Amino acid sequence: MEAALTLSDAATAALTPDELCRRYAPSVCRFAGMIAGSSSDADDLAQDALLRAVRAIHSYDPSKGSPEAWLWRIVVNAGRDSARRRERTRWIVERLAFTAPRESESVEAAVLARLRDADLHAQLRLLPHRDKTLLALRYGVGLDTAEVGAAVGLSTDSTGKAIRRALARLRARLEVTRP
Repeated sequence: MEAALTLSDAATAALTPDELCRRYAPSVCRFAGMIAGSSSDADDLAQDALLRAVRAIHSYDPSKGSPEAWLWRIVVNAGRDSARRRERTRWIVERLAFTAPRESESVEAAVLARLRDADLHAQLRLLPHRDKTLLALRYGVGLDTAEVGAAVGLSTDSTGKAIRRALARLRARLEVTRP
């Protein structure tokens, strides 16, 4: 029993804020760039997600799963909260008839520069938030199906089916836009 406590303590001690950011910030930024509505939203989402993880690092319990599953659950929740805020803001802006989005060079701009197919990215952004989240975790971040499932609270089988349905919806959108 004491050996398990020592192992657990060692795993928790190894997960420092600096190590967490060093190891996972690039993946979190890629994820944010794929699901955010704009470059500034991507920056805000990545920063918010990492800040939440750093603030909650003391609550990480290795006996409940890997640090990756714990982190991606936080990141997905931050993305969901961000999408809700964007929707509320969009509604307010539309109601007030203000349309002055600011674009600036950011993480998303770097991600977009790497994406060769502009249609793919445009159609990805039009998918429902859940589909964007699943595809961004699976293909943008490179998590396997079980890890994606742990991040969004689904079983591995359900996650695989949900990813296939999201891909089918994306494929259908791309087929409609092709000449």
